[in-house]
Amino acid sequence: MKNFREEQVNSTNEYCINQYWEKEVEVGGITITIEYWKRKEGCKGYFEGERILRVKGIKDRKKKEIRSIWLLNLGEEYCIESMVGKFKTE
Repeated sequence: MKNFREEQVNSTNEYCINQYWEKEVEVGGITITIEYWKRKEGCKGYFEGERILRVKGIKDRKKKEIRSIWLLNLGEEYCIESMVGKFKTE
């Protein structure tokens, strides 16, 4: 986990904080950064587990990104496979 941060979601009286962090993996010469988020435990809207916010890939200074909510909800492994596929189609 890297670049961990917490942010207050809104200015209401309710305790509500989002947590963000990144995970980096290397697959076939592609550096893939997966950005996660979750609501802090004890906060309004807390849910079990984390969600993927965005997936970025870099290979030979070329950058690609996945932001589709449909792909991100399919999980980390699927996002990694999709990112590798994006670079293979070039």
